[in-house]
Amino acid sequence: MRFNLLVTNDIRYDQRMIRIASTLQKEGYQVLLIGRKKKDTPPLPLYPFKTNLLTCYFKSGILFYLEFNLRLFLFLSANKADALYAVDFDTLPASYIYHLLFSKPFVFDSHELFTEVPELQHHPLKKWIWEMVGKIIIPKATFSFTVSESLAQLLSKKYASSFITIRNLPIKKSIDPIDILQRRKNKWIYYQGMLHQGRGIELLIQTMKLLPDWTLILAGDGDKSPELKTLTNQLNLEKQVIFKGMVQANDLINLAKNAWIGINILENTSLSYYYSLANKTFDYFQARLPAIHIDFPEYRLLAEENQNIILLEKMDGKLLAKTIEDTWKDQNLYESMVVAAEEAAKKYTWEEESKKLLVPFATYFPLSNDMLHK
Repeated sequence: MRFNLLVTNDIRYDQRMIRIASTLQKEGYQVLLIGRKKKDTPPLPLYPFKTNLLTCYFKSGILFYLEFNLRLFLFLSANKADALYAVDFDTLPASYIYHLLFSKPFVFDSHELFTEVPELQHHPLKKWIWEMVGKIIIPKATFSFTVSESLAQLLSKKYASSFITIRNLPIKKSIDPIDILQRRKNKWIYYQGMLHQGRGIELLIQTMKLLPDWTLILAGDGDKSPELKTLTNQLNLEKQVIFKGMVQANDLINLAKNAWIGINILENTSLSYYYSLANKTFDYFQARLPAIHIDFPEYRLLAEENQNIILLEKMDGKLLAKTIEDTWKDQNLYESMVVAAEEAAKKYTWEEESKKLLVPFATYFPLSNDMLHK
């Protein structure tokens, strides 16, 4: 059975979809993961599944979404699959038209509460359009996924369609024992992820003025990058704030395992952020890295189960700086948090989570013996 998986981003940095595509391919499905080719995008690495990148003239905004969905539909029409796997609202229009014209099923994977992202909060017309896209199309999906239980409950109610939770868990990694003394020498504060609005990066950079002996490592890129680099220069923090840009997945853990503490703080400006469960949370586990997370529902639940998470009550630079310094001063506590991260790394893995992914596929898209032996 042929499955076309659809995203609007650069495939190489979408760890969730690489894991999902690999799992489905290994199970016996014929997978084609379709993404977007950006300017100067290098050739993709070899994956166990097929890939294709679409090139668009427009880079953002409504014209980009219209162009991408048109190009996507034309590509799907010329490369027909038995079913589609649509990721987020921005691939739904092409998926639905393909579904209507060719009578092929599709599944939906919502990585966030798309209509509540900060970028749409002050654009009521755009928000309304995407709301209508969701309300019309999502109930037609064979089944739907999302990344946290909080989002699953909210989306199920909002779109009258049951959502299954498949968390963004990483593949289990074996790494050398953590050198805590080296971490103390480095004094790295580590952020992994996109540099977008509402991610608390401005606060992180400003907080570095209160932590003159520390270094902030930012592994990621995004639409706020130019503004954040300007802020860094204005504060004369060029030597303290290191912009790594987009980093290949295999290299991220080498950065994370040498840091003192991970960071995942979000502004309470959208429900999408409030109910999020970021994949960086679990990547920090795999790096045996204690981390500070904003005190939102999903992170609070994880903190109750795992003693390697520190909750930040509010977005406040002085409080954040004190929390970082406190982990530095209490070495016994820190060492116990590293041990707790080691245990969490064994528990929260894609090897276990992928079993939940395959259940609905086996139910709605069973593979025949002939397919399994192809």
